[in-house]
Amino acid sequence: MIIKLYITSNINGKTFEKRVSDVVKELGIDANIVIINRSPIPPDKVIFTPALYVNDQLVSSGKVLSKEEITHFFM
Repeated sequence: MIIKLYITSNINGKTFEKRVSDVVKELGIDANIVIINRSPIPPDKVIFTPALYVNDQLVSSGKVLSKEEITHFFM
């Protein structure tokens, strides 16, 4: 599984990164997490950060999700 996180380097981005990493670890998911800092031109149609892609499908954008909300995408 490939998980991409489009984040900025502020507290929201770091919080989101930690939550996703924690959920992946807690669920025992074999995943490659790719962290992408937002560039001036948003790649992959990302307009709002943080954004979460799972296997190249956008599942969330513009909200710092809770661990429970993130878990939903992996069940």
